[in-house]
Amino acid sequence: MIFNQLQRILPARRLYAVNRFLFRYALRGLGFNNWRNLEESGEAWVVRHVLPKLSIGTAPIFLDVGANSGDYSTMLLARFPQAAIHAFEPHPRTFETLKQNMKPNVKCHPVALGSENGVFNLYDRGGDDGGIRASLAKEALETVQSKPLTAYEVTVSTLDEFLQEQNIQHVDFIKIDTEGFEMDVLQGGRGSLAAGKVGAIQFEFNDVHFARRQFLADFQSVLPGHRLYRILRDGLVPLDLLSVAEREVFTFQNILAWPLTAAPL
Repeated sequence: MIFNQLQRILPARRLYAVNRFLFRYALRGLGFNNWRNLEESGEAWVVRHVLPKLSIGTAPIFLDVGANSGDYSTMLLARFPQAAIHAFEPHPRTFETLKQNMKPNVKCHPVALGSENGVFNLYDRGGDDGGIRASLAKEALETVQSKPLTAYEVTVSTLDEFLQEQNIQHVDFIKIDTEGFEMDVLQGGRGSLAAGKVGAIQFEFNDVHFARRQFLADFQSVLPGHRLYRILRDGLVPLDLLSVAEREVFTFQNILAWPLTAAPL
């Protein structure tokens, strides 16, 4: 009886504001829009409790792609003090901050990783020069930013070329936070991914991917050797067990791509 009554009143227009509030609140509980710090986002939980399940030995190799000022690299180093970390930050102003913040065993690179080599424009939001949403994907920023954009010419390499140049045979973990350019980073590493040279990967997925018409299903297609999970504050949800409506949500979330050859999660 109560269920039937709820079915009649919940879709009512007069309750729209209430339902919208509940919807937004529920999103956070499902792993969305928890961007305020590394604890809230669940990224700290992954570093502490999930990455140790990889067979990474005593001197793992990590890549922090889109390192910004270095908070994530610092967190990795605190948990894995013997790790060799390569941090990538193409924004000239932010890169200077990154260098100042990093310890010697974090090697900082003033380049971006993408799908091809070259010199391209990095766009930043007007009035927020050096902010966390700088991106090589202009159309992505234009979707969420109404102010004029500032552009910098930056050098772009590929993951495949970088690993070859550095003679890195296997990278244990890659974190990618490039504001809509995550797919390009992975496409530039197709050879390394196909050869099994890449372990776990974490990447951000949000509203800017809508502008680029990219779905989580597209990411799975370029990562056939990995299973995708949404990161919660203290856990993981496998995406392949969710419906399309629960999976393809264009708002802030972090995704963990876990190699099928590693210990199951």
